[in-house]
Amino acid sequence: MNREAFLKEPLGKLIGKNATPAVASMLFMALYQMIDGIMVGRRLGPEALASVNLLYPIIALLVGLAVMLGVGGNARIAILLGEGKSKQASQVLGLILILGLALGLVGSFLSVWLMPNILKLLGTSGELGIQAAQYLSGMAPFFALMIAIFILEQSVRNDGQPHVASMVMAMAALLNIGLDYVFLYILDFGIRGAGLATGISQSVGALVYFIYFIGKTFRKEQGLCFAKPDTNRQTVKTIVINGSSELFNSLAMGIVTFLINRSLLNHIGGLGVAAFTLVQYVMVVGIMIITGIGNGIQPILSYNYGAGLSERVYGTWWRVLAIGMVIGGVLFLFMSWQMEKIALLFLPGQPEAVALTLEAASYLRWTMWFMPTAILGSIYFTALEQAFQSLTIAVSKGLIFPVVGLLFLPVWLGATGVWLALVITDALAMLVVILCYGYQRVKDKESIPFAKSTLS
Repeated sequence: MNREAFLKEPLGKLIGKNATPAVASMLFMALYQMIDGIMVGRRLGPEALASVNLLYPIIALLVGLAVMLGVGGNARIAILLGEGKSKQASQVLGLILILGLALGLVGSFLSVWLMPNILKLLGTSGELGIQAAQYLSGMAPFFALMIAIFILEQSVRNDGQPHVASMVMAMAALLNIGLDYVFLYILDFGIRGAGLATGISQSVGALVYFIYFIGKTFRKEQGLCFAKPDTNRQTVKTIVINGSSELFNSLAMGIVTFLINRSLLNHIGGLGVAAFTLVQYVMVVGIMIITGIGNGIQPILSYNYGAGLSERVYGTWWRVLAIGMVIGGVLFLFMSWQMEKIALLFLPGQPEAVALTLEAASYLRWTMWFMPTAILGSIYFTALEQAFQSLTIAVSKGLIFPVVGLLFLPVWLGATGVWLALVITDALAMLVVILCYGYQRVKDKESIPFAKSTLS
């Protein structure tokens, strides 16, 4: 897909062409993560599974840095491509790739060097600490390429090849599942094998993307290629600021998850956490679909914003927002009528846990009406390099609203306060998106370059 396609192709067709493979990629990621957890739990037991979960803050930091560079850098790339500046876009790709690889190498070194300190900080000890260390040591050597795959996946989409990106991610997911089986069941590597499976599969995917861009560079093809990195400090600053909301989202998620679990354990106990986990299985499907749609339309938004085609930017936003609301409505109905079957599938013979799951779903289903706007809003402003609006949404949805709600509502309402805090968070985040969008429209009307609606 070339620049002209992004700028002239009918929006409905363009959205479908880009969003469908991106959604498929997200669902493949969800699938392999679930199967990875099932294999670890069934083969090695609950302590091994717990050791993986205990390392979430470290993984969240790694993912956050990758997302910051990948999303912030690729938004800049797509805007430059929309302006017809492919050489500058390729230089930005070189910059974020070098930064990503450097961060990954530093992360690998620090995770090995500071392993005892990391485990102490996470509160692990005994057998649980040993397994956490083994898992981290299995994955640590691959941090650089694990960051690279995230950066390059979105770059391939920006280059107009969404199906290539999705096929590589699907291949990596299937390879991860296969390696999990080999390392855990055949070679009996223990929890280190699960870490190795994740690291190797992600690295192979990154190498495929490297081959894609190296081939284009040697053939001197049009579009995005490898080039000497842009060393302009302002470019680095723009990328970091624009991707800061995504980094914040990743880090804040760990804090909020901790508060949710603490509140549920205090007011209900372990069954409350289990009930929330079951409801999350359905919610995560919706989050993955909406996030996939957002990732898919990012190049469309950035290209057309860079070219000054305001009507196509707004047209894309309203179309995907409508799609998101339909998906949210379908999930609302599913959670209203099918959660008992889902709960019985996971927890047969556990009537108390099933009852708690249904109670949680009766509240959390309402987030499905608000969640699409909150997710798509953050992606929308990042694609347009409107870092202030994107960060405002991220801070309010990711930290301020949920932390305030989880600190106060459960005190007054018990477990019900936990569910209400999450619903209110997404409702208020939707309001923040609406306010940011209105503010942006006013600014755009005052901006002459963005007032254009057709190609110059």
